[in-house]
Amino acid sequence: MKEIATVKNLYLYPVKSMRGVSVNEAHLGLNGFYGDRRYAFVRQELAASDGFPWMTGRDKPRMILYEPRFERAPTPTDDSPPLIVRAPNGEDFSIQDPRLCEQLTREFGHALFLLKNARGNFDSQHLSLFSLATRDYLARETESQIDARQFRANIYLEPLEGFPFVEEEWVGRVLRIGEALVGVTKKDTRCMMINLNPDSAMQSPQVLRTVTLKHNQQVGIYANVIAPGVIRTGDVIELM
Repeated sequence: MKEIATVKNLYLYPVKSMRGVSVNEAHLGLNGFYGDRRYAFVRQELAASDGFPWMTGRDKPRMILYEPRFERAPTPTDDSPPLIVRAPNGEDFSIQDPRLCEQLTREFGHALFLLKNARGNFDSQHLSLFSLATRDYLARETESQIDARQFRANIYLEPLEGFPFVEEEWVGRVLRIGEALVGVTKKDTRCMMINLNPDSAMQSPQVLRTVTLKHNQQVGIYANVIAPGVIRTGDVIELM
């Protein structure tokens, strides 16, 4: 095995397209991190006919200003702890509170319902990783400030050699991260979500434009879980 990186930050996204929750450790199961993307708001008119029926920041950027928080950390034996969502106006709702769904429906102009999926509501794979060296390189390319959270990864990593895009060489390989083993499946094809500032929802279109024109619209990597386990910030990432 070869040490290739360290885990700098960990994020869970309890509600699809809402703000991420920063954690110091997380339990990785066969369906991704416990607590990650287990809830989603679905557009009623698309539910039976569209392969992507969720309400997301792609359609309504203000979605990312809604801030979930766990009352306690999710674990394999407590995988669905109470979840509170703080709206942009500061009001708190239980995720199950119908008033939250009603507020989102009024704000975004679509009839919605809440979906809970124990296996997660993922666009593609169960786990996403993104290199902070790649973020720094993209910031220079776009001549702009880029918050790494724009890429909505679960694991933000620091490559030991500091080279951008080195993570793309890991596709098809197995990584040990903390107690877990994951298989890197593919590069992450991006959408306009990477333009959105996570604190303001303001757009920087040059980010996606640069990724599309210079990097085939792909940045970051996806992985699936081979062996579950706990991952912590500071953990070493090893190439098997």
